[in-house]
Amino acid sequence: MCSVLAWALFAAAGAGLLEDALDLERSGDAERALASVEQLVRRDPTSPLARIEAARLRLKLGKDLERAEMDLEAARSLAPENPRVHYLWGLLMEERGRRADAIRALELAVLYRPDYADARFQLAGDYFSEGNWAQAETHYRALSKLNSDSIQARLQLAATLEKEGKLRQAEDELRHLLVEQPRSALFRRKLGEFYARTNRAALAAKMLDEPKRKMRELNKSSR
Repeated sequence: MCSVLAWALFAAAGAGLLEDALDLERSGDAERALASVEQLVRRDPTSPLARIEAARLRLKLGKDLERAEMDLEAARSLAPENPRVHYLWGLLMEERGRRADAIRALELAVLYRPDYADARFQLAGDYFSEGNWAQAETHYRALSKLNSDSIQARLQLAATLEKEGKLRQAEDELRHLLVEQPRSALFRRKLGEFYARTNRAALAAKMLDEPKRKMRELNKSSR
């Protein structure tokens, strides 16, 4: 009973120290946060959470990637179904230029946590960069369903559909965005550029020239 209580107190103290370290990061001092987390790793090398945070901070700071790899290897062994381990491993593989390994790790991250938006966005982007439009579409669609306010995912979905030759669907995605935010200069420009690329000059001009015309009228009225 005493050993159980001692372990519980030890774990609680470790959790408190980890939260203190993350407070340091939130205050803008990632270096001290990393130093604090390293202490936790030394104190309990079998803590996957401490190792995950240590690796994450090293990736954020862009330093000691070999140690980040060691921490993630240990964490993957200790918590093989933790999606953050696989997400961070994917980011590390990106840093190493090993995209195929990154994709495999990110697939595991979204397998264990389907709503992991950061991992899925990275995965979709990797597939897009590889020219695997079908897989990119799958993951951008999933992101759009997870969060309809994810503008970047929806714009990338439209770009992917265009790459696939699904021009009507790509146009619909861009038009939906503009309907939702009719004053958005970004969405108007994206739709105008799409029309220009698909040889619809009149529609492109309407999208791209109207904001300029309104600005000229505004300037005249303010004189």
